[in-house]
Amino acid sequence: MKKLSVLLLCFALFSCKSSFSQVDEHPIAKIKSNEIKARLIICTGLSEKNIPLDNLNEITVNEGGKIYLYVKWFNLHKGSFTTSMEILDENDTYLSQSSNYKFKASRKTHNTWSSRTFREVFIPAGTVKFRIILDSKIILERKVNVTYVEKP
Repeated sequence: MKKLSVLLLCFALFSCKSSFSQVDEHPIAKIKSNEIKARLIICTGLSEKNIPLDNLNEITVNEGGKIYLYVKWFNLHKGSFTTSMEILDENDTYLSQSSNYKFKASRKTHNTWSSRTFREVFIPAGTVKFRIILDSKIILERKVNVTYVEKP
């Protein structure tokens, strides 16, 4: 009887350990606190100190109008990085892509920005997706509605 109890206890402990290790094998379920993150601020312009003047939830622009795309980076390590941005339609078809931009981070946070001229022939009205890439890894995707102002 004593051997059976010990055997059942060992079996129970072994089963629990196995089930915990199965959870650990799925890295998608884990969120690392030290992963690099980004926040995209879409704005109509930047101040003299390169701070966004506003934060748009939707883009309403004249044909040929310019919008600024400001990215706040978090959890960076000291070193060099290469970033780029893609604009895609609802079907993930590429509409526009920026060139690569290299920067050096000396702190955990860093800001980058670029401007984009909107022409309906290249970026049609409707929902578009902004994809932020850092060192060939997608860091952020954000959907935004784009509308063009009709000229009188």
